[in-house]
Amino acid sequence: MAPNGNAIISLQNVTFAYRETAVLHHIDLAIYPGEIIGIIGPNGVGKSTLLKILAALYEPNQGHYRLLDQPLKNYKRKEIARRIGYVPQGIELSFAFSVTQVVAMGRFPYLQGLSAIDEQGPDMVERALQLMDLKGLEHRLFPSLSGGEKQRVLIASVLAQDTDVLLLDEPTAALDLKHQISILKILRQLGKAQQKAVVLVTHEVNLASQFCDRLILLSNGKIVKDGRPDEVLQFNLIREVYGVDVYIDINPFTNSIYILPFELKNETISK
Repeated sequence: MAPNGNAIISLQNVTFAYRETAVLHHIDLAIYPGEIIGIIGPNGVGKSTLLKILAALYEPNQGHYRLLDQPLKNYKRKEIARRIGYVPQGIELSFAFSVTQVVAMGRFPYLQGLSAIDEQGPDMVERALQLMDLKGLEHRLFPSLSGGEKQRVLIASVLAQDTDVLLLDEPTAALDLKHQISILKILRQLGKAQQKAVVLVTHEVNLASQFCDRLILLSNGKIVKDGRPDEVLQFNLIREVYGVDVYIDINPFTNSIYILPFELKNETISK
C-alpha cells in the first residue's frame, strides 16, 4: 500500500543492535506525507528503537536511511531537526522552565546567531499552546505539572517545531480519555491538512485502529505486518504476536476495527 507522492523517510534493510544484542532485523519501511502510522506490538520488541532510528538518533548497523530521497549523511543536524520532530517517553527537564519556554524550545532549529526566537516563533508557539489546550498554564513551571500536562507541553513543543514528520513515543499514555482523543484528532487533522507524516508508538490498539491509516506490527525486532488496520488486526496475527485470544469486530460508531481480549472459561492456571 503506497500512497501517492514520494516517501519522506525510507528505511531499506535496516538492522540495529545495542552492543551484542540485536534489536531490529532487516527493516524495510517507507513513510509518506499525510499518513498517520501506528507502531504496535508487545513490550520489548523494538518499537521505541525503531522510532529513534526514524528520528535519526540511532545510526543503523546495516542498511540505508534516506530523507527526502537523499542519504541522511547529506544533512546537517539542524536541517534534520527542521524536517523531523520527536517526542520521547517520560522526559524530565533539569531546570524549572515555564510551559511557554519549553514549547518555544521547539523553535531551536530556526534560530540564527544569538536570537532568542525566530520571526515566526511567537505565532507558532501560541498556536501550539492553543492546540494542546494549554492556555492558562503558560507561566506554570514544567516540574509542577501533572504527567498528562507535561505530555501535552512536549507535544506542543514538537508542533511548534513545524516539521514534515512527527514521531511520538506513547503520546497518549499519561492522558485522560478526553485528551487522548483530542490529541489524536489534532495530529490526524494536521497530517491531512498540511501533509505531515505522523508516526506514533502506542499500546492503545483500538485508538490506533480508529485514527491511523496504517499499522506496523512488530515482533522480535521484525515487521510482521504493515498495512491498513483491518489487514493488521487479524485474529491469528494477534494471537501469534501477543499470545492472547481476542474478539474482533467493527465499531458501529467509527466503522473502525476494535479488539477485546478474552479468557476461555475452561482455562485453569497450572500448578
